[in-house]
Amino acid sequence: IAAVIVSVFIFKVAIELTIQALNELLEKSLPKETENEIVQIAEQEKDVSEIHHLCTRRIGNNIAIEMHLRLPAQMNLYDCHERTASIERRLRERYGQGTHITLHVEPTKVDGCYRPPVEGCSHTSAMDKS
Repeated sequence: IAAVIVSVFIFKVAIELTIQALNELLEKSLPKETENEIVQIAEQEKDVSEIHHLCTRRIGNNIAIEMHLRLPAQMNLYDCHERTASIERRLRERYGQGTHITLHVEPTKVDGCYRPPVEGCSHTSAMDKS
């Protein structure tokens, strides 16, 4: 009887390990709560208006995060880089330095379409004011 009970426990652990390995091989997304937390971290950054196409997965002991985010079309490249670097830094602080992060920046849509920046309209950052 003891051997049967032990074999049931061994079988249970084997199934759990197999499911975990298959989820990693099939690149299953992280839990919804974790994805929501990732979106909240990104949305805290100034000027980020929308997060979409979020893809997450586990890579060994680390995780991978890919997402698109919208920033104002008139924002200069330096400011875009500063915003995305800040998001990356905060995500790595939360999920570890080995976190693989890919951010794709898109301009904010106007009336559902991408539009070039309006001439004479510029985005000023804190650095521009000093």
